[in-house]
Amino acid sequence: MTVLARRLPAAPLAVLAAACAIVLGLRLLASLPATNSAGLDEPLLDTPAGAITAVNAVDELDQARADVGFWAARLTASPGDVVAAVQLAQADLADARLTGDVTAYLRAQAADDAALSAEPAYGPALTLRASILVSLHQFPAARDLARSLLARLPDDPTALGVLGDASLELGDLATAGTAYHTLVSVSDGSAAEVRLGRLDLITGDAVGAVAADRTAAADAADEGLVGTALGFYDVTLGDALLATGDETGARAAYEAGLAARTDLPGALVGLARIDAFDGHTDAAIAGMDTAIAAIPLPDWLARRSDLEAQRSGPGDPARVAADRATIGAIAQLAGSAGYLYDRTTSLYLSDHGLDPGRALQLASDELATRKDVYGYDALAWALLNAGRSSEADAPMKSALAAGSADPRLWYHAGMIAAANGRTSEAKTELNRALALGPALDALARSRAEAALAALP
Repeated sequence: MTVLARRLPAAPLAVLAAACAIVLGLRLLASLPATNSAGLDEPLLDTPAGAITAVNAVDELDQARADVGFWAARLTASPGDVVAAVQLAQADLADARLTGDVTAYLRAQAADDAALSAEPAYGPALTLRASILVSLHQFPAARDLARSLLARLPDDPTALGVLGDASLELGDLATAGTAYHTLVSVSDGSAAEVRLGRLDLITGDAVGAVAADRTAAADAADEGLVGTALGFYDVTLGDALLATGDETGARAAYEAGLAARTDLPGALVGLARIDAFDGHTDAAIAGMDTAIAAIPLPDWLARRSDLEAQRSGPGDPARVAADRATIGAIAQLAGSAGYLYDRTTSLYLSDHGLDPGRALQLASDELATRKDVYGYDALAWALLNAGRSSEADAPMKSALAAGSADPRLWYHAGMIAAANGRTSEAKTELNRALALGPALDALARSRAEAALAALP
């Protein structure tokens, strides 16, 4: 049990190793229960809708770490206590959500291992294991475990959620859709609706995605969620609105997230994207500073460095260099969980014209087991970065095949079409990406505009 007796607040280097899964599609979804009424999930506070009080970020993190310490002590004192082991795993997942420390997922897995070692058929530990596997990007294993759980309990909401999440990441949209709609029928609520919203965006129904995410945010408030748990739904709604070009609606959603938790990182990043588009670069960077101080995600660091490079004020070149050096170090600091950053790293390298061989290798390796929309997109983008534009066409076509309503994919498709001499197609894709305003970040917008200007 020595692996479970070392429960201390995350060290600065571990905190630096923040999770990329959240930003590239999974976000907090992998850690959310499929229903907010399951037995061993954290209890909800009875907060009436419309009476939201912002939770202080420091207090929330202190409580999460106190929970880790409490349940770790219980488990150390009684190694066969399966309830304590599962609760410790839940507490570690909460720590991961709040800090972005991907090593907390490994600690959650170790705690869950202790529960299953003591009682291999313990249901709550098995369902939690399925969720942890998604968080660790072990999608085939998560899918298979969810199916085995559903063979015994066909209406198990957590297993349905995991089956849908894992299938989505594996590119099996039909299975994901069936699982999500079944989940809605057996346990409708915020966690079910937000999954439908994500599926809608990937399959091109932006209006449906916004409607589902709006319902999810309202459900979350009705369910009594508070703090980061509530703010997650507001940020997800804001991201969906931003993807449709609704700047006003997105700003309101992000501000609602800040009303749920002070300095909520995802909300600050969303507002920074809007501020940057509106020309308020200093405000955008300031918001990113606060967000990154809490969770230094690689793509957030990249976004801030791009804004600093664009501003090019006193000290900005040094800040750009520091941010980009940090991006390169994060995966190493994550240790055995560093593979979680592979797609983010590939995209970053391709965005900035760096190390095309590594970008291509990372994208290719991940696509071998994770054949989702964004995996094909990352490979296509890496191929373009490597000067192999003609080979980029096939994976880009696969990325667009589901009809995704993501302007970033349209931008990539336009750049690839331009490189292959298909002028009309390039103009169409780039113009529709640019038409959605802050949906494209500063670097992508600048490159798209320059590409359009260079087309005959």
